[in-house]
Amino acid sequence: MADVIELIRSEASQIQDFMAGLGTADWSRPSACAGWAVGDVFAHITQGASTWRDTILRAQAGDANPPPGQRLLQPGERGSDTTAQRASAYHQEMGADQLLSAFADGYEALRQVLLDLQPEDWDKPCFHRRGILPTRDYVGIRLQELTIHSWDIRSAFDAAATVSEPPLPILVPQAQRWLSNTFRPASHLSAPVRYRFDVSGPATVRQDVLVTQDNFRIEPVTATHADVTFRCRAGTYLLFVYGRLPLEQALHAGLMEIEGDREQASLFNTLFQGV
Repeated sequence: MADVIELIRSEASQIQDFMAGLGTADWSRPSACAGWAVGDVFAHITQGASTWRDTILRAQAGDANPPPGQRLLQPGERGSDTTAQRASAYHQEMGADQLLSAFADGYEALRQVLLDLQPEDWDKPCFHRRGILPTRDYVGIRLQELTIHSWDIRSAFDAAATVSEPPLPILVPQAQRWLSNTFRPASHLSAPVRYRFDVSGPATVRQDVLVTQDNFRIEPVTATHADVTFRCRAGTYLLFVYGRLPLEQALHAGLMEIEGDREQASLFNTLFQGV
């Protein structure tokens, strides 16, 4: 977990430096998060530092209950709308200079909490609105948030921006949890669809996602025929699975290759939608 703590510090430092170099108007530019301005996204990950710190301290003390004002979300329930409203309000309330200061202070305080955790603390149950997790997995989600939202911000200024590579070996295995949280039953499917992912470094994936009308499961790759095969690198895989990179855009940019039925390939991001 020392590597994860250092990656959080590094990713936070990089996005803080990037935001500090923006002009006032740039904070209002639309980000890759639909409906979120660049400053809203930065406000969101700023808020996350203190929220995560407090929740981890509660878990360390043996409390995995929802904090005041929070609750577990039901399967399929979206939480992004209220999150966006809070982030936008915080952005407008604080302004750029105060947000930059709050971000720096928040992530340094979070880092100190993480450094103080004892080996037994990493497996203690920790509250997350999508379900109770071991603290180590909860901290991994903070790294995911920083990495993906950093791309959301940077890609607003550089269409060729890529996901930061150092966190990918840790983040790619987390994609299965994202798929579980975002699956939408597909009554229109007349037969199961087998999607195969062939993902290359710096983190590799070779797995099938078998989708039926009301469920899906992840399976190891066998000799079974796949209806669609996606081939790409790890950063593209995350952006595609997280719904940030539409299939046609990925293909047009040469970031992904597919084999199989094009129409079924296009269905993937309608089966797994944002939360």
